[in-house]
Amino acid sequence: MSKTSLKKWGYMLGIGLGIIFVTAFIFSQVILPLALGRAKKVDTPNLVGMSLAQAKRTLTEDKLHAVIKDSLYSEVFKIDQVMEQSPIAGTTLKEEGTVFLVISKGSKMVKVPDVRGSRFQQAMVMLRNYDLRSSIVDSLYSNEYDQNAVLRSSPAAGAKVEKKSMIRLTLSRGPEPRADSLDYDDYLFPDLD
Repeated sequence: MSKTSLKKWGYMLGIGLGIIFVTAFIFSQVILPLALGRAKKVDTPNLVGMSLAQAKRTLTEDKLHAVIKDSLYSEVFKIDQVMEQSPIAGTTLKEEGTVFLVISKGSKMVKVPDVRGSRFQQAMVMLRNYDLRSSIVDSLYSNEYDQNAVLRSSPAAGAKVEKKSMIRLTLSRGPEPRADSLDYDDYLFPDLD
């Protein structure tokens, strides 16, 4: 094939592809909407303050979709409440449009539960349920609490701390042994029989 005939085929191919793209565009943007009807327009409802489930239900009724864009801590909004939306309420969207939501993770602060008297394992689980971490920092004798029971926590019960904070626990060693109950001779000089 000569160079001119290759050029000719290239032009024809380019023109043919151009015609196909223009036809597809006109068909999708003009003919199909006229035949099937254009998508209705919907005003975006105000979702701020609603629970996530309620917001999704409202959007579904309006033939819109919800997408969670982010979740943040908030001292104002409860867990799973909508804090922000995009587009804002009142904006006109086509049916099947998308509304992006920012959801609350709840407060970043939590009250330290009272774990005094609980066995260490129970206290650890209780603190984990409050999204707190725990560590044993000391153990003391106590006539009031059994061995391995929590004597005190630091910060103390009722204090507000950030989630994921470390709560330091002091455990009981049980009652202090009495000096008169020990037989030092047996301890120092055990029978060698």
